[in-house]
Amino acid sequence: MKWLVKSTLLLLLTSCSAQWHLKKAVQKDPLILEKDTMVVTDTVVVQPVAITDTVTLKQHDTITIVKDKLKVSLIKVNDTIIINAECASDTIVRTIEIPYEKIVYVPQQTFKQRLEKYILMFLTILSVIFLLITVLKKTLL
Repeated sequence: MKWLVKSTLLLLLTSCSAQWHLKKAVQKDPLILEKDTMVVTDTVVVQPVAITDTVTLKQHDTITIVKDKLKVSLIKVNDTIIINAECASDTIVRTIEIPYEKIVYVPQQTFKQRLEKYILMFLTILSVIFLLITVLKKTLL
């Protein structure tokens, strides 16, 4: 009798598979299967660098050179040359796009697989009915 209760509970507690629920969700909103892209932005900030050097000569002159983010100033005062070099801070931004699939959809079962599943269900139900009949005959007689 215990096996009858266990088999009945087993049959009652079986439910729809996750594949069935996914199929229903796709029917309601087919956009959930589209590939999505995650964007990662990586930023590196380089600090500014300033260098000062001195050379001694005997003339007066000032030269300033600016190229991109580098600024060099040569200042002659009497017998001294003052060299100021300054590199402005720089920001390096790298954007990486990583495609990924939100949900992986498994294709439906083949006809043979479905047929095997239905035959197994039919045989299980048939055996449960047969067992119920035999148990009822023994208890009623």
